[in-house]
Amino acid sequence: MRLQAQDRSLRNQNRYAIALPTYVLQSDLCIHRKIAAAKTEDRMSSIEHLVHYRNNGFNEVQGWCSEALFDTVALLDSVDINKHGGCLEIGVHHGRFYLLLNQVISASATSYAVDIFDSQHLNIDLSGAGSLKIFEDNLARFDVHKGANTQIVIGDSTDPALRLREIVGDNPLRFISVDGGHTVEHTISDLVLANDLISNEGVVILDDILNYHWLGVIEGVGRFLDRRPTLVPFAIGHNKLYMAKISFRSFYHDLFANSPMNTKIVNFYGHSVVAL
Repeated sequence: MRLQAQDRSLRNQNRYAIALPTYVLQSDLCIHRKIAAAKTEDRMSSIEHLVHYRNNGFNEVQGWCSEALFDTVALLDSVDINKHGGCLEIGVHHGRFYLLLNQVISASATSYAVDIFDSQHLNIDLSGAGSLKIFEDNLARFDVHKGANTQIVIGDSTDPALRLREIVGDNPLRFISVDGGHTVEHTISDLVLANDLISNEGVVILDDILNYHWLGVIEGVGRFLDRRPTLVPFAIGHNKLYMAKISFRSFYHDLFANSPMNTKIVNFYGHSVVAL
């Protein structure tokens, strides 16, 4: 696999350079070929929005997600399935990853930003400290829709009184990011909720899966998977675990396995997953 850099100053910022026009990746598996084959204006604009946010905003939003996630989101957005609906993030903080996901969401779809924000007495494991004002400012500055399609939900995702299932209702969700409380209990509760809310073709992305400061996450995932749910993992990398419904797990597994991001196929709680 060979990279031809049109702008060498960016070469070390993105290992795979997928879907970013500053590079030409010479590979039959390259996502660029899928992008070039895309016919619709919406598809092309989503790539442009990702590129714009990466170059104008991502590094200004405080948070803990890798720039490599532009590659994974671009790959997930390149396929012909999972095209309708919004995104939802539990644990928005200042919006760094939420803004990335919402770049590929249609203006007509509702996305949901769920966080306790300034109610830090609910942050029992001290995993981050979100700010509603900073998030709203970042929406206005860097969101492709300027916040117009975002519904902010303030509260604890484990609280039944928040009524998240009723808030989302029948609205389809393409992507759910789980990055809320990092205890075992929070992780299990948020994955159960994600399993209920994600579209059948959708993807759930769990943060801090291999972060040794937050071991409640991987323990919670293990206990969740012991229940034999319909939401199962297909890829892992850059501190994220990627999960899909069982009917589409093989589709997404093969998508990543046949991409330049694949470094190894590994076993995770009895499931074959692609290490990125």
